[in-house]
Amino acid sequence: MEPLRFSFSVTGTPYAVTDSRHRVVAGVRDWRLDGADEVLENVALVTSELLTNAVRHAGHGPISVAAELNDGRVRIEVCDSSPVLPKAGLPGADDETGRGLPIVAALAARHDVEATASGKRCWAEIAVPAPPACPDAAVHALLPRR
Repeated sequence: MEPLRFSFSVTGTPYAVTDSRHRVVAGVRDWRLDGADEVLENVALVTSELLTNAVRHAGHGPISVAAELNDGRVRIEVCDSSPVLPKAGLPGADDETGRGLPIVAALAARHDVEATASGKRCWAEIAVPAPPACPDAAVHALLPRR
């Protein structure tokens, strides 16, 4: 099966975070995944954190957003024009920022950042629960044997 994928570009403004999160969640919802509620919650949070970092640190330039379903994972990619690679830190209890990458790390099966010719790509992969081997297995287990 070929991967499912969509992408779009936005301008780096705070409004873009909310709009893009809604677009990504709607697109992933259309894939009708097993365990969709938990997957969609994680997709929403990861998308928000990656986009917020791009808007905060890359300025108002163009940002591209992509989502792909492949090999049992939803991959979220956010590309921006800043060459500065983010570094995860441990924010203090009173710090108002610095929790984005730790949140991504907690929710993602894998995540990373890569330098590109025009800036960087931050990505995270969220595991999708495997469908049951036999959808009727639970029903068959409850039926009396003859």
